Amino acid sequence: MRRPRILIFSLAYFPFVGGAEVAVKEITDRLADKFEFEVINADIKNFWSKYLYPIWACRRAVRQHRTKNYDLVWAIMANQAGMAATLFKRRPQWDTPRGVPFSTLPFLLTLQEGDDLDSLAYRARLLGPRLFGVFRRADHITAISHYLARWARQMGARCSITVVPNGVNIEKFEVRGEKLNRKEKIIITTSRLVKKNGVDVLIEAMRFLPENIRLVIVGSGPEESFLKQLTSRLNLDKRVEFLGAVSPIQIPDCLGRADVFCRPARSEGLGNSFLEAMAAGVPVVGTPVGGIPDFLKDGKTGWFCEVNNPQSIADKVQYILDPANIEKVAEVKEEAKRLVEEKYNWNTIAQEMAQIMDNLAKKS
Repeated sequence: MRRPRILIFSLAYFPFVGGAEVAVKEITDRLADKFEFEVINADIKNFWSKYLYPIWACRRAVRQHRTKNYDLVWAIMANQAGMAATLFKRRPQWDTPRGVPFSTLPFLLTLQEGDDLDSLAYRARLLGPRLFGVFRRADHITAISHYLARWARQMGARCSITVVPNGVNIEKFEVRGEKLNRKEKIIITTSRLVKKNGVDVLIEAMRFLPENIRLVIVGSGPEESFLKQLTSRLNLDKRVEFLGAVSPIQIPDCLGRADVFCRPARSEGLGNSFLEAMAAGVPVVGTPVGGIPDFLKDGKTGWFCEVNNPQSIADKVQYILDPANIEKVAEVKEEAKRLVEEKYNWNTIAQEMAQIMDNLAKKS
């Protein structure tokens, strides 16, 4: 008996790595013995490849379905990938000489978006019925946070919605010794350098922190030049270090040298970087936006700072680094690590996705 065949629509895939791409690889690697997966992705360096993706990806999928006879289509995000899956579902039945008709082929949509709801609503207005059709055609939706699950309902989803978060390879992140006796303290942020991640506010917070505290910024993005200019303008060049993009296998070592992780995000779908820091035993400071409150509880698994408030960030960092609070900080770090191990383990998440995929594939 052959394994169910699943066709994945995803704008990007390895080696172009983001949270969504990591999730797809982690899940498919673990489920390779249960399902056959194929991915159709765009050349993300080519504007026209991304812009025209719904059309050419659908056409390619139609050709492949005639010979592969897929049991399920899986779209990663409600963007061009979701539109490609929707077009695929709308193909007329006569176009499939044998196998499962397009209209009855189950469609699984996974929401990994990280933008705020206002931005997502603007995109919905811009794309109109094409984007709304993605939600209404889906047979099942998984969302990485309750924040995105609510958005799906607002967008008119009528199917079942399951919150299935992204996860962490727990074994790759381990506590690497006590750091509180070191004179120099390090704040780290690992993120794409885009406006929504609030790295500019984190840099400004350094003005309110002692000279022995440094900031290490891991990642690259369109805001990199602006952030470096901001650092120079605030005379913080000696205290702020830009490491640029690093390989995912280097992230545990970067976190292992840090005393505090902070990302004062303006919006966030979930935030894998937070979970990685928590798994590594690094105390976390974040904002109560998007999907972050799913796992970050103030004073229990981390600390909240205010959005766009550098002083608030500095206050939380100083609290964490104050020797008088060492027992409380240790308690929070332990609870955060336990939470990640129990609820954000890729093995558990993959099995939950397997059950959803299996139930959908059987319907075809």
